[in-house]
Amino acid sequence: MFQYYLIHYFNFKNAGGFMLVSLLCLIAVLAIVILAAKLKKHYKLNTQDLTPKQIRKLNHIHKVKEISLIESFYEMVFSSTSVLLFLSLYYIIDERIPQAAFYWQKYQNIILLLFLVFSVFMTNWFDILFVPLTAIPTRQKASVRLISAFYIILILLYIKFIYHDSNYDSLIMYFITLAVGRFLYFDSTLEDIKETLQGVARNLPLLVLMGSYSAIVCWYGFHCGFLLTSNGVILSTLLAHLFMDVSIFVLDKTRLVKLFI
Repeated sequence: MFQYYLIHYFNFKNAGGFMLVSLLCLIAVLAIVILAAKLKKHYKLNTQDLTPKQIRKLNHIHKVKEISLIESFYEMVFSSTSVLLFLSLYYIIDERIPQAAFYWQKYQNIILLLFLVFSVFMTNWFDILFVPLTAIPTRQKASVRLISAFYIILILLYIKFIYHDSNYDSLIMYFITLAVGRFLYFDSTLEDIKETLQGVARNLPLLVLMGSYSAIVCWYGFHCGFLLTSNGVILSTLLAHLFMDVSIFVLDKTRLVKLFI
């Protein structure tokens, strides 16, 4: 069975077509981000009486903002991939390795916690070494990673209700608890909660874009038969995100996006 999956996923014709769709969808998403930012800039230019110096300053500010928005989307993809990677390992151990059942039942909560910690390091590897993200502030990264937790919850809910799979109920509650914990921790203040809520509200468009992007890519993958449900929907979803990561890498190295900023 493993050899079947290996041959299937490394078939250049299948993988090449899926890669092309992932890349084109990414370009469409980034085009929306850039267009929205430019429309906002031109609105300010047309409604405000600015001096040439102020116009140059506004152009610079919006250029930095466009790059930050793009990198925020990249961070969203990387963070989601990292979590999905370790959730897939969680699934493999739970479903495909019966020999580990005794230890799994005893230590699965600790293992899940360790996996989530490792996912943070994996995300850091993505945005430092894989595709360096230098324009996104640390606070913005934290907000994006919180939004990605909601995105993971949506994926798990989708699997639960569409594929009638209740194996992820504990994971759904775990991520809901993590998300709520970001708002209400033992020494949080009203100002902290307000700031976190503002960060979530500010980045909700990223959640919509990410959900739309992955929905189209995954739909195409399952529709054309490249992504399989037989090896686990969570694993196929991870595979789709890995193709998204490669698409980001390709666009970053070719510097195509910078031509339009």
